[in-house]
Amino acid sequence: MGPSWREELRRQFPAARLDEPLARLTTFKIGGPADAYAEPKDAEELGRLARFARDRRVALLILGWGSNVLIRDGGVRGLVLRLKGRFEALDFLAGGRVRAGAAVRVPQLVSQCAERGLGGDESLVGIPGTVGGALVMNAGTREGEIGSLAESVDVLEEPGFEPRTLSRAELEFSYRASNLGGRIVVGGVLQLKPGNKRDIMARVQQFQRRRQQTQPIHTYNVGSIFKNPPGRYVAQLVEQAGLKGAVCGGARVSPMHANFIENFSDASASDVLALVERIRARLRETAGVELELEMKVVGEA
Repeated sequence: MGPSWREELRRQFPAARLDEPLARLTTFKIGGPADAYAEPKDAEELGRLARFARDRRVALLILGWGSNVLIRDGGVRGLVLRLKGRFEALDFLAGGRVRAGAAVRVPQLVSQCAERGLGGDESLVGIPGTVGGALVMNAGTREGEIGSLAESVDVLEEPGFEPRTLSRAELEFSYRASNLGGRIVVGGVLQLKPGNKRDIMARVQQFQRRRQQTQPIHTYNVGSIFKNPPGRYVAQLVEQAGLKGAVCGGARVSPMHANFIENFSDASASDVLALVERIRARLRETAGVELELEMKVVGEA
């Protein structure tokens, strides 16, 4: 029998790591290890890694900032990537446009645009993810979503993982969804609104304050657990059902915001999922709604 794909990976990509713990790479601080892990620094290296995985039928996961994701306790089979280097770059273009790499953190995008008198994205300042992940899931708040700002998105297109730019006309965004799912997003160009720097920075600070007052930003969590059903708010429904503060193992429904689950005491992924099912069952009964997850669940139990 020939060498395993992991040994081959290490030969071709010496910086790759095996059996890499993933919990520390997520905002939940939960989850088992990856079979293999690498940090590509540019599109050429990312393409090579993607083709390596495709040719060997190895599952590929791009982790982003590790927010909005629950990694199961058994970890992730296959190759996990976190984009670095060129993917962390922000380039300011003419006409209020900014080219953002997929690994740029959304709060960094907002603050650096505000510093240059560019607005329109202020409400996104509290989203603890990367631009790539935010585009894929059309992350946003009640005040706005990132999809509305996207002028174009750069991807690596299968089957050869060659670079391609999707124009605005080719992009489709809806509530917490887009047609970018399953594609490898490497960055995009966003159209911002030039304005008064002081006013824009004041709006950013206002959104930051509101988030600090209403969300448990100092605990281990992944943001909203469930999508809001049409015309209703999950946090309100959970609270009405008497589950605010409910505990399962080391996981609890946040006492501050009932659509957040916190890892408050060495929670396992199974603790979180048990609490998710408890909430779903109760709201099915009390509110007649079928809750859909906003966070992604990956890996094996």
